[in-house]
Amino acid sequence: MDKSFAERLKRSIEDAEVRLASGVPDNWLGPLIEAIKTSKRITYAPAAREEDALGICCGASLSGVRSLLLAQSVGLLNTGGALATLAVSYGIPLVMIATDRGHLGDVTVGQYMKARSFRPFLDAMKIPYYDLSADFDARGQITQAYQMAEIGQTPVAILITRNSMAEGSQRKERGLFSDGFF
Repeated sequence: MDKSFAERLKRSIEDAEVRLASGVPDNWLGPLIEAIKTSKRITYAPAAREEDALGICCGASLSGVRSLLLAQSVGLLNTGGALATLAVSYGIPLVMIATDRGHLGDVTVGQYMKARSFRPFLDAMKIPYYDLSADFDARGQITQAYQMAEIGQTPVAILITRNSMAEGSQRKERGLFSDGFF
């Protein structure tokens, strides 16, 4: 994710009246987290683990503060127990933005293996999820995710894929392990 894409996404998050974000960075989320840290409207609370970020965001949501969980797909897989017993069981309206690596245009060995289990995991948890479209800001996609979470009293996931950043804002990958991560 480049800085201009991250800034666009930050503005959409601000427009959705999010006041707290928490998460664990990965190489795609790093620029978004840095952009959020510059916001005068959003407080960023770093977390050591995704379960910690989930707890922070659930607490904020229960107190009436719109919060945002930022994680990579495997990080959300790690939160399975906490998601099931806290956010899903108690119907906590929460939006999670997750990087969903390993799809067309982003196929590496490790990312592909994670991608195969991530969406079925969300299905099993009955968490609605949507791919972030390249024109997410024009469509109000982040605000719509919060409306769905609040009306449905459920977590909602927005998934960032390579296609989300298709407007030329992402650098060209050079090879199988170009990010330096598997």
